[in-house]
Amino acid sequence: MKVLVQSRGVVGKGMASPGVRAYHTARVLAEQLPEAEVTLSVPNLPDIESPHKRLTIEPYSSTQNGFRQMQEADVIVSRNFPPMIVPLFMQKKLALDFFTPFFIEWMELSKRIGRKGQRNMWVASNRHYSDMQLTLADFVFCSNERQRDLWVGAMSTLGLISPEVYEKDDKLEHLVSVVPYGVQSGSPQHKEQVLKGVIPGINPDDKVVIWNGLIVEWFDADTVVRAMGEVAKKRGDVKLFFLGTNHPDYVTSVDAPPVVRAMNLAKEIGIFESSVFFNVGWVPYEDIGNYLTESDIGICAGYQNLESRYSFRTRFMDLFWAGLPIVCTTGDVLADRIAKDPLGVAVAPGDAQAMAAAILRLVEDREFYDQCAGNMPAVKEELRWESTLQPLVDFCRNDEEWAVPKRKRLVPLLRRTAAYLAEKSLVPIARW
Repeated sequence: MKVLVQSRGVVGKGMASPGVRAYHTARVLAEQLPEAEVTLSVPNLPDIESPHKRLTIEPYSSTQNGFRQMQEADVIVSRNFPPMIVPLFMQKKLALDFFTPFFIEWMELSKRIGRKGQRNMWVASNRHYSDMQLTLADFVFCSNERQRDLWVGAMSTLGLISPEVYEKDDKLEHLVSVVPYGVQSGSPQHKEQVLKGVIPGINPDDKVVIWNGLIVEWFDADTVVRAMGEVAKKRGDVKLFFLGTNHPDYVTSVDAPPVVRAMNLAKEIGIFESSVFFNVGWVPYEDIGNYLTESDIGICAGYQNLESRYSFRTRFMDLFWAGLPIVCTTGDVLADRIAKDPLGVAVAPGDAQAMAAAILRLVEDREFYDQCAGNMPAVKEELRWESTLQPLVDFCRNDEEWAVPKRKRLVPLLRRTAAYLAEKSLVPIARW
């Protein structure tokens, strides 16, 4: 068996959550499918070694090379299949990794498009793209039960859940499965000092609150900055560090509106580079452990909207890995768990006062802090990549078909692919 994992995100020393997920997906498939040869196809020249002898990391440096990789595979795993896969549709097993509510994220990103007509066309092309992806898929996997309901609903309206499909599996567990973003094994190792006593303004004995990821439209960095303004009035030894601003997949950069707005707000309040710090760039994947081990609290904030409802905060996985108690906003499934277990404190979106109080509670209430940190190992074990990816391993291993037969999907697929290509041809290339 030959398995191809397509990564649309950079995989290497500098990679973000899409590349990380593809990397670990390919690794676990190589480890758990001894009968398989696994190829991880990436958009960049690989600068890391393969973690397994039966896993090869190759760039798709051209359309021709990418098509050749797909031709040679028996099973193809991707978060979004390129249209050129359509001629191979009848011969391949296709697993779609819809691990985030992409269409909603694209709706948020479309806010950067100034002209209403262009924005509407860009969103329409992405809707057709999603329809095409779901029609291609023999198996869909996502990050949580809310997302599963979202994709089941979308597939229902597209005619992809027929009486035949329902009769074979009335729970649809074999067609649409939950495969959460995972946690690395072990714990992060501290190899060199990077924050405390290194960055001017962050002292060796300070408490560091880390925002370990990008700042983009669906994250509310402004409320976090305002909360730090309140914290700074009471304690000068609590520092907020934004870990990344220039995303390796060009989703955002230090010049993007959400980043600029957060920086300007910190300057306006008077806490820029005294209580709030921004790392201009992107930390290499292998160095993230240094930043996590020097941090005391993880933080993330979203809005009260659809993105939050269906999200699965991938950055939380590294916080679980490091055992860092978390301050976050309510609205998503992981926030519910953080409040319940507890693993930290969840506050209402947009409430800077409540967020400041949550930060101070974790800084000052040692018993509560230790309780939250002590609850982390159980979550780490539950969400290990080797455990979360089991439904995908099973799909690759089994030959039984659970989706609408390909012959019945072919005409709708051709129609939806044509609609996507036609709409896309009208949309100017987005330049963030």
